[in-house]
Amino acid sequence: MLLSVSLSWPALLLGLGLCTTPTVVLAQAVAADSATASRPVAAASYQAANPYQPTLRQLALPALLLGVAALGTEKVDVLETDEAVQGEVLEHFPRFQTSLDDYLRHVPAAATLGLSLAGVKGRHGTLNQGVIFFLAYTINNTLTSNLKKLTRVERPYGNDFSSFPSQHTSAAFAAATFMHREYGGRSVWYSVGGYAVATATGAIRVLGNKHWSSDVLAGAGVGILSTELAYWAYPLVHRLLLRGLQERAMVAPLYANGALGLVVSVPLR
Repeated sequence: MLLSVSLSWPALLLGLGLCTTPTVVLAQAVAADSATASRPVAAASYQAANPYQPTLRQLALPALLLGVAALGTEKVDVLETDEAVQGEVLEHFPRFQTSLDDYLRHVPAAATLGLSLAGVKGRHGTLNQGVIFFLAYTINNTLTSNLKKLTRVERPYGNDFSSFPSQHTSAAFAAATFMHREYGGRSVWYSVGGYAVATATGAIRVLGNKHWSSDVLAGAGVGILSTELAYWAYPLVHRLLLRGLQERAMVAPLYANGALGLVVSVPLR
């Protein structure tokens, strides 16, 4: 019996850029990582090669962003910032419209995987980067969608109660943190570039009157948290899944309806 799993990659923060400096997996990615995946790797040696250790300090920034965002929402309204910011936006940018944010949110993740495919060494190989990003993407979507259902905050333009947090901003900051973790150690400019794109994505959501400022603050917090959680979980996933299947799994590239991805086939016994 053969189990086949198909994976494909989904191709304003006002002021956050001042405080934050810290699609696809192609056949080449499989070739680059298959040699590593085909050899048993001891847990100790894996940890030595991937010295990412979770600390509560890494939760400080997302916790701060989420806390400030909650205090700024209309339901709590301690800071009274949402209406003030939106009033300024409507006064100075009354006709602002663009769909650039739909694409910007994916740029840091695409750039990270692209750098790896081009041979620029990050913290992990391309295939492992793909798995980590898949974890971050899944965690991010789960957290964001459930928060929207729980909070039911109305958007600035009305008639929609899915404003908090901003999904675009959340995805952008998850991707920016992914780039920061993989390439920030090589040069701080990778981190600056990723977070600048994410900040621009959040800014566009506010300028287009699609979100309150608290929505993008919360989105940034959820996005950063999602990727941090993905990196915390990855060593366990690596041991239980990748190493457990490495002797039996067959990985092949897939192209379908314009999407690139992987087919993983595992015999069940």
